[in-house]
Amino acid sequence: MESMGYPRTLLVLAVACAVFGQAPSDLFAPAPPSVDEALRARVARFYQAHVDGKFRAADQMVAEDSKDAFFAADKTRYRGFEIAKIAYSDQFTRARVVTACDSEFVSMIGRIPVKLPLTTLWKLENGEWFWYIEPRSGGVDTPFGKMESGQGGGGSSLPAKMPDVATIMKQVKVDRSEVRLSSFEPASAEVTVFNQMPGSISLSLGYNGFPGFKARLDRTDLASGESAKILLECKPEDQRPKPTLTLQLLVEPTSRVIPIRVLFAVPPEIEKQLPR
Repeated sequence: MESMGYPRTLLVLAVACAVFGQAPSDLFAPAPPSVDEALRARVARFYQAHVDGKFRAADQMVAEDSKDAFFAADKTRYRGFEIAKIAYSDQFTRARVVTACDSEFVSMIGRIPVKLPLTTLWKLENGEWFWYIEPRSGGVDTPFGKMESGQGGGGSSLPAKMPDVATIMKQVKVDRSEVRLSSFEPASAEVTVFNQMPGSISLSLGYNGFPGFKARLDRTDLASGESAKILLECKPEDQRPKPTLTLQLLVEPTSRVIPIRVLFAVPPEIEKQLPR
């Protein structure tokens, strides 16, 4: 697999994330199953060709009026992909497809796996779906900031100074990495998550809990400058000591995991019996 540096990754993201303007009323309407299945099959073939490094095969899914743009764009091999979302328009003859592609940053600190959410445009021609580029000005919003698309959609211009990977990883923060709750009476707490990246992010939360403990995000999608809260609640079923938990906050598209420890205070009478 070819190596991919940070600027190269952003170039691919900028070229691939062509986004059209205001959506018509049928953008999120459910498509007929046969239409949806046909598009998903074509998108899967397109991205599987990128996984296999067979870009001539991917070209078979490219519209004739966009072949020059596809030929001029960087070709990137991905480790895998997943079709995340499809929004249809123009009576199901146009579609915007969001695909999460497994890739990586290569930097001085090593290789960092990332999941890039790439948005591509597709149109139905003669009964077949084709990838295409629709030129537009104003740039494309990405999690790493606004990228300017090149003339005719075949290139892009990157910011004069690229942020390093370590800086990007630190731009999503929590106000505390450790929380203390009671193990013997109801208690609750909050952890605030801040998005200081120049673009949008998605959050998810994982943990192995016990009966009576819950943790959830009050929102999962954050634009630049926005914040979310992790809401923790414990309603113990008994007064036995509870194990320390570690919440895993996953940030996409950087694939960074932020750990948050949750400790549980024991009843005073039990604490007196613990060795010091």
